[in-house]
Amino acid sequence: MRAVSVGKVLTPNTKTTMYTIPTKHIGTWSLLYAYNGTSSAKHFTAWWYDKSANVEIPLVYEYDLTAKQYLRLDGDAYVLLDEGDEIRVQIETGATNSACIVTIELEPKLAAQFN
Repeated sequence: MRAVSVGKVLTPNTKTTMYTIPTKHIGTWSLLYAYNGTSSAKHFTAWWYDKSANVEIPLVYEYDLTAKQYLRLDGDAYVLLDEGDEIRVQIETGATNSACIVTIELEPKLAAQFN
C-alpha cells in the first residue's frame, strides 16, 4: 500500500474534489481533517462519490464546524473506494481561511478474467 495525503484551501460555498481514485487502483479513505479558521461557525459537508452507482453519499452533512476548530475523522472507521470514486467536500459561504486534508491508502486493483 502507498499512502497519499491531499490538502487544499477551500473556496467557500464551492464543492471541491479532494481526490479521485486512479484507474486500476482501490483506496482506503482513512482520514478526514477539516479546519474552520473564521470567527464564526460554518457548515461543513463531505461526500463519497461512488462512480459505479453515479451517486454522492454524504458522510458528514452540514456539520457545525465552530470557529477556529477542526473536525477529524480517523481511527477504526474507513471507506473503501474503487477506481473513479471521489472524495468531495464543501464549506459554507463566508468561511475564509478554511482547509481540508484527506489521506487514502492506495493499492493496485487485482482482477482476474475467466473465459
